[in-house]
Formats: sequence, C-alpha cells, structure tokens
Amino acid sequence: MKNKKNYVMTSAATLTQSGLLAVLLQRQHYKVIDLARRRAQRAQARAAFRSTLNWLLGLARGGIAGRPFRRGFEESVRRPT
Repeated sequence: MKNKKNYVMTSAATLTQSGLLAVLLQRQHYKVIDLARRRAQRAQARAAFRSTLNWLLGLARGGIAGRPFRRGFEESVRRPT
C-alpha cells in the first residue's frame, strides 16, 4: 500500500484574517486625505491669484469708491512714520 498522508482541508484566509483589508482601507483613507489637501491647495492658489488680479485691476482703473488706492499708487502705500 502506498503512503497516504491525511491532509486537513483548510479554507483560504479571508481579507480580514490576512490583514489585507486593513491595508486597503488605510490606503483608501490616505488617498482621500491627499485629494482633499490638493484640492485645498489649488483653491488657495486660485484665491491668491484672483486677489492679486483684482488688486491690479482696481489699481489700473483708478479704484472703486471706498478703496484706499483710489487716487493712485503712491498715495495708497502707507509708509511708516
């Protein structure tokens, strides 16, 4: 008679048991945080650009009533006394 080895059938480990689920969720979490950070940086850059552009346009047009640079650039810059 040939040697027969008795094998115990085991099922493959689940995602939770192998730790892969935790790794996948962690990567997804970091991706969400990274995307939110990049979106905030883009919004901040757009706001800075828009603010500078509006300031320059107001300066070129002579300003709108109530703006400190209505009379010209030299008078709008406050110099320390």
